[in-house]
Amino acid sequence: MENLTQYLDKSLIPLEDKVKEYLGVERDIRILDVELLSLQSMKSDFDPEQHDLEQEMRQGTKNTDLNDKEQKMAELLDKYGKLRNELIQMLPEKNKFIEINLGYGPSMVGYFTIDHETRQPLPEPVLRVVH
Repeated sequence: MENLTQYLDKSLIPLEDKVKEYLGVERDIRILDVELLSLQSMKSDFDPEQHDLEQEMRQGTKNTDLNDKEQKMAELLDKYGKLRNELIQMLPEKNKFIEINLGYGPSMVGYFTIDHETRQPLPEPVLRVVH
């Protein structure tokens, strides 16, 4: 019979803490994104199709005139990427979920390089957290 309490293993606590931090930063990014969109929509000359802060951050073409909220978003996106990489390094194997305890029953985290349905390599590896 499968061990149903494996997710309570004390050795998983550092991974659980890192996932909680990752999810917290993800939540902060979503909240700040809504604030930025609200503020930007009040500008009469703002065109959302022409402004992609996340893409600018990935390409390294930061605008030197970023306001406080945009600067905070840049910092959060950078932290999010670093946490993602740290999580990937902490996972014992790829293409498999690991059960962890995030405080409300079993949750799962995994890093996938292959689509589970088609068994084809993904164009970009994916970190998945199911909670």
